[in-house]
Amino acid sequence: MMKRTMTFFLAGLLLAGSLTLQAHEGSDLDSILAKKRKEDISFAQLMQVMHQATQMIFDGIMFENKEMVALGAHLLDEHPAPARGPAADMVPEKRAEFRNVMPAYDKVFHLAADRVRAAAAKGQWQDAYAGYREIADACVACHAAWRPYALSRQSRPAQ
Repeated sequence: MMKRTMTFFLAGLLLAGSLTLQAHEGSDLDSILAKKRKEDISFAQLMQVMHQATQMIFDGIMFENKEMVALGAHLLDEHPAPARGPAADMVPEKRAEFRNVMPAYDKVFHLAADRVRAAAAKGQWQDAYAGYREIADACVACHAAWRPYALSRQSRPAQ
């Protein structure tokens, strides 16, 4: 129960943080997406790429492999964006809200990836792991808050 409470608490913090982020130039979703390579992938497929990047970071930490951590962090930073935009895979009534919170998640991922990369480069594996946990906690919070609204999760009529 405590873990679930903390997940929703983190999701709330990220949502509140997204309002602050909107005040900074270039922190809205359109500005973030403008810098990304566009690919013909769904948001779920992007999440699979992000999972692999995060797994590479974790494996690099476990094996004390600085290069593996750096490559995983680079993939988190340089991931492509779905050509249709991430909100296209959400139920229509939640798309605007989803677009508003995504910059907060983006910032968490990139700042934590920077910390992980820097700590691993110095061989500070506990600090690298702490950064990895920030990434993983943000993943879990986002999934708890938004997965129910993914179009792929909606019930389909009988055929």
